Amino acid sequence: MPPLNTTMWTYPWDLHDEGYESVLHKLRKEVGLNAINLASAYHTFDMLRPHLPANNTLQVSQAAIYFQPQESSYGTIKPHVSPLMQNENWWGEAVKAASSAGINLNSWTVFFHNSYQAQAHPECAEVRCTGDISTSALCPANPEVRAFAIALSQDLVQNYGISLLECELLAYSGWGHLHHHAKHGINLGRGGRYLFSLCFCDACKKRAVESNIDIAQLQQSVTQKIQTAFTTGQPIGETPRELNNSIPELQALSNMRETVVTSLVRELKDAIDVPLSYILMGDPQITGANPEVIAQIANSVEILSYTSDPQRTQARVSELLPILQSPDQLIVGLQAYPPASPNADTLFANLQAAKEKGIHKFAFYNYGIMPLDALDWVAQAIERGNST
Repeated sequence: MPPLNTTMWTYPWDLHDEGYESVLHKLRKEVGLNAINLASAYHTFDMLRPHLPANNTLQVSQAAIYFQPQESSYGTIKPHVSPLMQNENWWGEAVKAASSAGINLNSWTVFFHNSYQAQAHPECAEVRCTGDISTSALCPANPEVRAFAIALSQDLVQNYGISLLECELLAYSGWGHLHHHAKHGINLGRGGRYLFSLCFCDACKKRAVESNIDIAQLQQSVTQKIQTAFTTGQPIGETPRELNNSIPELQALSNMRETVVTSLVRELKDAIDVPLSYILMGDPQITGANPEVIAQIANSVEILSYTSDPQRTQARVSELLPILQSPDQLIVGLQAYPPASPNADTLFANLQAAKEKGIHKFAFYNYGIMPLDALDWVAQAIERGNST
């Protein structure tokens, strides 16, 4: 078994406020990390920051990027630079500090869960069956959205020398992953969430027509199901699989959505000359990201095992191993603080459970929001993992 390859999700505002070199030297020399996954494009948040002596909360109300972009590389959708940076370039400073510390810099990039761009470009956003336009999700079928994703990635590779591009939500976002606090009094059920997550924007309709799908009739059928749930307040009882079998052409639309996502992942991988890692998040029926197909394209895939039960971690790894090219392709994400990790032993037990299945790549969540004691737990887990 090779030595562990470890990284930690990190925010650029934490490096800025705590000191780029001091944090990165600590993470490399004291904790033993090989890399950090630094947020480059990120969604809205309201964050508690326990490391600082004051100003322990930070709220950002719009999605943004945290580097200075090469504007000429972009098309219709231009990147929104975070006003937090003012005239600074947090990523540029992080690049220099990472080189000094001897730690690799991976780009943690949230692509389409983007409230700023969805509201600035509603013509590029996902559209529910009822005609409601998403205010927080770009549609991966839209050509301008796809061009934006590729330009963003190439900008990071060419101008910031990243070691790896980590892709989060390079897929459909669907219903439920929203910008604002969700307020609803109806339980749509798993099947209903699937139907209300389907996108009927112009780009998806065009692709559906090209796939010989009667998209107008299908939208009407889906809307009728959703409106019944709205009227009765009762969840849709069928599973997504059952709905695909019972509603004409819904399976064909599901297949089309998978093609939209997998083709974009392939195009993006071909457009950059660093490894691409894909975070497997959410229900594949909703996201359109088929793990089996994605695993054949991406250099690595990632799962988030935020649990205090090592058996659950091992079971999740075992489920994925048959679709991977090798165990070396999988990165296991572990939450390094309570409740998933109430102590150092629990964190190590989860790491060891995956290691017993041949996994040696791990990512820890998350520097800026964990108590500093938990940083010691990560260091202990890495040291113990390399010695067993």
